[in-house]
Amino acid sequence: MTRTLRCTVQYDGGMFAGFQRQSDQPTVQGALEEAVATVTQEAVTVQGAGRTDAGVHAVGQVIHFHSTSTLPAALLQRAVNACLPQSVVITAISDETPDFHARYSAKQREYRYVVENAPLHSPLWRQRAYHVPQPLSVEAMNTAARPLVGSHDFAAFGSPMKHSVHDATGMPGQVTYGSTMRTMLMARCWQKQRFILFGFVADAFLRHMVRMLVGTLLRIGSGRLAPGALVRLLQGDRSLSAGPAAPAHGLYLMRVTY
Repeated sequence: MTRTLRCTVQYDGGMFAGFQRQSDQPTVQGALEEAVATVTQEAVTVQGAGRTDAGVHAVGQVIHFHSTSTLPAALLQRAVNACLPQSVVITAISDETPDFHARYSAKQREYRYVVENAPLHSPLWRQRAYHVPQPLSVEAMNTAARPLVGSHDFAAFGSPMKHSVHDATGMPGQVTYGSTMRTMLMARCWQKQRFILFGFVADAFLRHMVRMLVGTLLRIGSGRLAPGALVRLLQGDRSLSAGPAAPAHGLYLMRVTY
């Protein structure tokens, strides 16, 4: 009998060229597939809730895969973890219904971005937080982020998924792009000691969307961009540009809700 197994995964994204499998570089998907195959002796395809970019970390990424293994879930978790690099760990595993899909069944995703706002960058956070030494107005950034909540066209802040339609011979044909409409459920900014944190919850995110939002908010927080500029960007004002994208190493996929 084929099982659908759902896993919650944490990883240090600095060790990988992103989540999605690549033939010539280490990826999170590749590491997971290799570890599962070693344990189950099956070729598996791991599907993730989000295709995080190179350098992006995860606290609560969710994956699923299919297997005929009869190992109990807890034993399977221990065995796969023993085969994974130290930069990846499965924190939870469970059997799901056959129709569960880590990406398509997801209702919400939560991301957090960490900025170390201090004169000197701690070496302990060098690959965990983006260092901004100049003063930032948390109040201005939090106020500017509030209008993000709701359903909007976020085209100014990211790119949609690309889909290729294959012809009868299997060759790529017409390329189409998904919608840039997204529903933001939470967007806020707060300070904790020398760190400034940005939190976002949405039904889904465009590629680079969180990093572009943070980069724009940092310009507002430093006084280089008016607080109302973010709303103007949402409304399609082409006289303004979003970003630049904040570096990947400050971004964390925190949670996926089903």
